[in-house]
Amino acid sequence: MLIALAALGVWRAYGFFTQMPQRQQQLMATTRVRRGDVIVRSYARGELRATRSVTLIAPNLFGTVQVTRLAPLGSFAHEKDLVVEFDDSEVNSRLEEKQLELDQIDEQIKKAEADLAVRNNQDQVDLLTARFGVRRAELEVKRNELLSAIDAKKNVLSLEEAKRRLQQLEHDIKSKQEQSEAQIAVFRANKSKGVLELSREKARLQQVKLLAPMTGLVAIRQNRPNFFFPGMQIPDIREGDQLNPGIAVADVLDLSELEVLARVGELDRANLREGQDVRIQLDAIPGKKITGRIKSMSGAATANIFSSDPAKKFDVVFSLDMKELFKTLGVKPERIQQILAVAEQNRRKPAPSPGGPPPPAAPGGPAKAAPLPMAGMSAAQFSDKELADAKLPPPPEENSQFEVLLRPGLLADIEIIVEKIPNAVHIPVQAVFEKDGKLVAYVKTGNRFEERFFTPLKRSESTMVVSKGLQEGDVVALADPTLSKSDKKRGKAGGGAMGALPGGK
Repeated sequence: MLIALAALGVWRAYGFFTQMPQRQQQLMATTRVRRGDVIVRSYARGELRATRSVTLIAPNLFGTVQVTRLAPLGSFAHEKDLVVEFDDSEVNSRLEEKQLELDQIDEQIKKAEADLAVRNNQDQVDLLTARFGVRRAELEVKRNELLSAIDAKKNVLSLEEAKRRLQQLEHDIKSKQEQSEAQIAVFRANKSKGVLELSREKARLQQVKLLAPMTGLVAIRQNRPNFFFPGMQIPDIREGDQLNPGIAVADVLDLSELEVLARVGELDRANLREGQDVRIQLDAIPGKKITGRIKSMSGAATANIFSSDPAKKFDVVFSLDMKELFKTLGVKPERIQQILAVAEQNRRKPAPSPGGPPPPAAPGGPAKAAPLPMAGMSAAQFSDKELADAKLPPPPEENSQFEVLLRPGLLADIEIIVEKIPNAVHIPVQAVFEKDGKLVAYVKTGNRFEERFFTPLKRSESTMVVSKGLQEGDVVALADPTLSKSDKKRGKAGGGAMGALPGGK
């Protein structure tokens, strides 16, 4: 009896364990193969920039570079408006010192020239006297026939002495003349050096004021210190700050045309083309998507050496619908027309280039919106009257939302609509697996799941479009039913889900 009961228990246990896979498959999460319209999308993240912009650079004033006046953040500056002014007290002090040194050198030159003129007059008198002495000695020599031998010898010696005295005097006069001229030449060289230094100080004085070379929005840069650590809050440049020469102080942005620069992977690049519609959402404007298009794409992939991602990516430039963006920000229609009209003028005139034309884009790369540095341009581009009459632009209007566009480098999410496939058979990417290099789905048949290989057509971020192999209404598993619990714990993929595959393939 006990043996029979034990055999019955073993039989039931065997049946329970043999039916566990089937029960697990019955409890497996599933979904149905559907038919409908599928939109294949690709996503990227980039930064906002202006197509035309000018960067104002802190000049080298050969001393303290301290901001005394600064245009308000978000103000709309017209051409020749004052954007940044630096403290000119040290420059003016050096300018006065250089001017005083020049005045002293001029007085020294005048004195040296006057002394030379007086000396020349005296030398001419001495020279005439010496020549008269030679002439008188010559006349005395002519009387030697009438004189004794001793007197005749005296006259000859006197003539030789007079000639030597005249020759020595001429040599001394010439030496003194050259010495005086050399001294005057030194003074004039010092004056030339002083004039050059004075012109440099005047040029530095003109660099104290940075004017807007074009009409646009003023964006104030951050005052980055010499050291930086992650999480450090960097304030904006303000009046009274001391800056290092050569750092960017402000940007003048042409708002007529903004663009977003992003980098996409190699597989996504194959699905993109110029003119494709995109939806752009700026981090500064949450919940609002702006219409855009692909403006240009680079032909060669590059790797960012400062990034932890070693993969090479392509640069893609996206244009924004500016009217839609302005309307989203609540800008009045007349203000929009004014901005676009001014921007059209900026587009027609050539951009200033202090150091020559901007560097060309890399081979195969998109056209770069290279900001033009403006340090040292005031002297060449603006007159003294324009610098003296320059005034700060008025502050932005109250409740103006232009501030969200003031910082170059604002981040944005880009949603690229690659393709719209109507009436397509599709399944979630969680239901797609790989086995022996082929794509497979596990279709439920009765109480079990069977492998079914299929041919893909397209893939979006969450959906796989099927060309053939699956039918509408088929029930497919969202996890691999062939894996045991021990395989799942060990991380064995058994072919692996396709959720990590790149889109568009």
